[in-house]
Amino acid sequence: MSLAVVIIIFLVVGIGFLVFFIFKKIIIPNRAEQSGNLADRNETLKAIRAAKAALEKDPQNVEAHYLLGKAFLADKRDEQAFREYKSANRLGIGGKNIPETAFRETLAALCTQFNEPEEALKEYIALIKLFPENPEYYFRAGKIFGTRNRSDLAEQYIRKAVSINPREGRYRFELGMLYYLGKRLKEAGQEFGAVLKLNPNDAQALLYMGKIYKDAKDYDGAIPYLEKASRDQDYKLRAINELGSCYISLKEFDKALPELERAVNLITKEADPDSLYARYYLATCYEMTDDIPKALGQWDKIYAQKRNFRDVGEKLTQYIEYRNQTAEKDSAGPPEPNKKP
Repeated sequence: MSLAVVIIIFLVVGIGFLVFFIFKKIIIPNRAEQSGNLADRNETLKAIRAAKAALEKDPQNVEAHYLLGKAFLADKRDEQAFREYKSANRLGIGGKNIPETAFRETLAALCTQFNEPEEALKEYIALIKLFPENPEYYFRAGKIFGTRNRSDLAEQYIRKAVSINPREGRYRFELGMLYYLGKRLKEAGQEFGAVLKLNPNDAQALLYMGKIYKDAKDYDGAIPYLEKASRDQDYKLRAINELGSCYISLKEFDKALPELERAVNLITKEADPDSLYARYYLATCYEMTDDIPKALGQWDKIYAQKRNFRDVGEKLTQYIEYRNQTAEKDSAGPPEPNKKP
């Protein structure tokens, strides 16, 4: 048998093993998973039909409303699920074969999803009564109070969550934000500091620690926090804005300009507040370095999105004469070259 034939046999056998491996390890499991998904969907649709049939016989059947809601959730029909959960809740789940904790948690989440915070709050208060040592319920109730401008109750509930579990960064950050918005900067800094002890790379906490130092005019203290926050994709634009603003306050325009130009290059939504601030700070930097044409270009873009943004309208009015003079020079064209005698 020649060497060439032996090599061909080895190749054929090798390819055969490879095909077998791919079929066994990839194709068969994928088919099984797809079959499983179809089976799950079929079971969900059966559950929906069965619950609907039960409700046709008895529209007051609380358990049928609940089971129909669960089936709709499994089928990713959240709005229909919400309607069924509300019906079960209205009819009363007491004494029924319905797990109260899971039911109220799901109903509260659906109320939040569909913008019914008052109803969500009722569910979290009910859950707190059932489980007074569960910090998550206090936290979620506190957040809802915050959206209702009840910062006193928001603080009370979130502080309770923190007291039960002081090592949960979300609770500490939210409490810090309540303090920050209430101008209680020292207490806010303590909470953000606690978050950073738990996670030194928490971009939100880094950003707001930087803002606290900046608000106190300690720009050198703010910069390290803002630089680190700017490495996070979600907070990059906001952190760079704050960083550039610090450099402007320090009159370090050689550092401010590249940061703010980088911020403007990150803009994807022109009307977003962070985008407007990026252009505003960059325009301020251009103006303070006497590059008025570039400043006007940024103010124009801001004005096109939001006419009453800060003092942009006043700035454009202030430089009308400058623009007119520039336009006249441009229309006159370049001066004629001196003729040689």
